[in-house]
Parts: sequence; C-alpha cells; structure tokens
Amino acid sequence: MSEPTAKPPPGRLLPLTVGMIAANVVSGALFLGIEQLLKIVHESSNDWLSVPSLALVPMVGGLVAAWCWRRLSPTIGDCLIHSLTTTLLGLAGAAVFIREGAVCLVIAAPALYVMILCGALLGRVWFRPSDARLRLSVLPLLALLTYGEAARRADEMGAVADEILIHAPPAKVWPHVLAFPEVPDQPGYWIFRLGLPYPMETTNGGDFVGADRQCKFSDGIVIKERIAEFLPNERLTFDIIEQPTHPEAYGHITLHRGRFELRDNHDGTTTLIGTSWYTLHVRPLWYFDLWTSDMTRAVHLRVMRHVQRLAES
Repeated sequence: MSEPTAKPPPGRLLPLTVGMIAANVVSGALFLGIEQLLKIVHESSNDWLSVPSLALVPMVGGLVAAWCWRRLSPTIGDCLIHSLTTTLLGLAGAAVFIREGAVCLVIAAPALYVMILCGALLGRVWFRPSDARLRLSVLPLLALLTYGEAARRADEMGAVADEILIHAPPAKVWPHVLAFPEVPDQPGYWIFRLGLPYPMETTNGGDFVGADRQCKFSDGIVIKERIAEFLPNERLTFDIIEQPTHPEAYGHITLHRGRFELRDNHDGTTTLIGTSWYTLHVRPLWYFDLWTSDMTRAVHLRVMRHVQRLAES
C-alpha cells in the first residue's frame, strides 16, 4: 500500500491568508496615497489605477506578503503559487471596489503577478526569522521610493504608425478617408471581443481646416475631432478635442492627434499610412506601451482595411 499523503502543517492557512490580504491592503494604500500626491504635485485627475507604477507598488506588496509568510519557510514553488493567489485577490478587489474593466485587468495582470512574485522571492531571502524585524525597515524605504518615482514622473508622447497598400489611386481613396460608413465586420482582435471599444464609422463636418469630425466606436463611444491639416488626396490631420469616457480608457491615456497620409505609388496604387499620437499615464511605460501600440495598430488596421475595401470596390 502507498503511504498516506502528508497533511500540511497546522496553522499554515492563517499566515498565508494574512499575507495575501496585507499585501493587497498595503498596495491599495500606496495607490491611493500616490493618487493624492500626484493631484498636489502635478494637478492630475487621472483614474487612481493609472498613476502609480505597477512595478514598485506590487513589489512592496510582495515583500509585505513575504514578511507574513517568513515563518512558513516558503519554497520557490510556494512563492509562485501564493503570489498568483495574491494577484488574483487584488484583481478581484479592483473589479469589485473600483469597477475596473476586464481589459485593464487582463493587461495589468502579468505585470502585477511578476512584480508581486519578485517581492515575495526577495522577501523569502531577505526576511530570515533571526533578523527579520531589522530588515523590515526596507519596506518604508521602498514605499518612499515609490512615492518619489511618482512625484518625479514626466509624461512622454508616443506615436504609432501603420500602412497598407490599396489597389486604387489616391483620388479614389481620399473620399473614404474623409468619412466612411459603418464597418460591417465583427471585430477579430481578441481585446475588442473582451470589451475594448472598436471603431465603427466616421463622419465629416466639412472639407476645410477647423471642420469637426466624429469617430464613432462601439458601446456608443464618440471621439470628437477637428481638422488641423487638409491637403486633398495627400494628407488629413485632425486633433482630438474630446477624450473617450469609456472606463477601459478614461484616465489611462490621453489621445492627441491622428493623421492619414496617401502616398501615390504612380502605378495605380496608394500606400495609406495611419498615425496616432497619445500620452500614457500608466507605469512602467515600456510595458503598457507594448499593449497600447498593439491596440492602436488594431484600430488603425480595422479602419484602413475598410477604406481599402471601399476604394477597391
């Protein structure tokens, strides 16, 4: 007969649970504190989840969890599993208490998990039972570092450009760049299916600089635009004059400008180039810009492929 499976040591569940809860409570307090700091320093009014760094804050949370777990002598495997549970608990709290959308939670989840895990692994080594109280002083120092990172932050404008070849001359492409009817295709991009608004149609209030435009998205979202540059059959540039209010975007990103350029290839074809300028308010910037670039590209290609079909038909 096989030997019975060993039971977990008694009293293990309580410190594990306390560590998970404490990690999320401390992280939440840091988020809220940084939000208030940025309102004072930068007069920021962004959504509270968009302003702190998802690198430093969850790492502090992971260290807090490691402090609570220190007497359990967790293995690396334990840290992997318990950090995942801590992450899921935090995401559930964000969904329930601040009603964060599914798209934002999915995007934030990998960074949140990795940094909580880093904090837990660091704490596993750092918080030895013999001198754990002395080393606990690292937590307020990291908290101060997190506040300092937020206070010294400077937003940077980013841009994404995409192009597509259309088998039609610029004169046939141009009218569909100015305005196009509703896109009949269902979205294929997985984040659109998850809940991110996707472009449906564009209206044009006039063929001149200063004319108003509207880009209509799913879920009734309307982005209001104003023409800033108008060169028939060559270039259309427009400024964003009203930001989207959808919870998946509000406070996380500021849209600045868009542009369509038509490059005549002199062989009956046109290269259509779409460019968008934006500023992200989430950190770490490099991580969230990877997601934003991919989502912006999906918006560009949905619109430009629709223009392509209209011009080539």
